Amino acid sequence: MNMKINYDESTQCRRCFPRISKRVPVMVSMLQYPMVDVEEKQAVTSDMAEKGICFQTTEHYEQGSTLKLAINLYGWQNYLQSTASLLDAETMSKPLTAIGEVVWSRELDSKGGYEVGIEFKDIYEDDLKAFKKYLALVLSKTK
Repeated sequence: MNMKINYDESTQCRRCFPRISKRVPVMVSMLQYPMVDVEEKQAVTSDMAEKGICFQTTEHYEQGSTLKLAINLYGWQNYLQSTASLLDAETMSKPLTAIGEVVWSRELDSKGGYEVGIEFKDIYEDDLKAFKKYLALVLSKTK
């Protein structure tokens, strides 16, 4: 059964989770009511961790904004535990999806655009487990 993990606890310690530098495409859309004409914007991650990501974009997002993220991270699907992931090509190519909150945003001086820090707020439990395993493997290779 796919259940969601909600991150409601406040972040006590900044950088409690190791980050990996990784540049992958991410599709970003605002979650707001009413959900009409919601446009997805392309961004690129600069780093990621168990509790969130940092990405670069041409769009400005206000602190506290809620975003839907579709992270095109190749290989994280290999750690899914479902039988569908063994048989289904669509499952093996799906992006990691999450709901996140903008915790900071800053303008990039030299490049133009913005760098945005996101804390995951809602992500499917199976996806989170697979993502954690993926991160652990990548981190073990960098030591």
